[in-house]
Amino acid sequence: MIQRRILFALLTTFAGISLTASFFNYQQAQAVSAQNIESNVIKRVENNQPTLITRRRRKRKKARKCSSQIASYYGSNTKLTAAHKTLPFGTRVKVTNKRNGRSVIVRINDRGPFIRCRVIDVSRKAARQLGMIRSGVAPVTLQVLGK
Repeated sequence: MIQRRILFALLTTFAGISLTASFFNYQQAQAVSAQNIESNVIKRVENNQPTLITRRRRKRKKARKCSSQIASYYGSNTKLTAAHKTLPFGTRVKVTNKRNGRSVIVRINDRGPFIRCRVIDVSRKAARQLGMIRSGVAPVTLQVLGK
């Protein structure tokens, strides 16, 4: 019986399920739950020895802030176009590569990129002028010129 209780305790804590009050008396369960609501600790009595079973909470990953604006490019090779998440279609934007100082003026004609820290996807022709074909991505600055 004791082995079954230990096995049950291990399985329930591993699966993230709290123990029920049937394994220990109701008053102990109330006292422990009142004292340890934040810490999520459950007290269980086994062979007249109190045993603490803790259940760890998963820590949420913090959203990392982007240190710089990153540009990538896509396969369209014919025109100087770009994709941006929020700028209106037809807006002209001056994109400057921070690594080498090259810049190009592109027209927004698509939505994207939908990858964290990327602000703009430029066409292959624009990427060639910016000098980012080999690396695929580059830190950039954007300057909105209007329509």
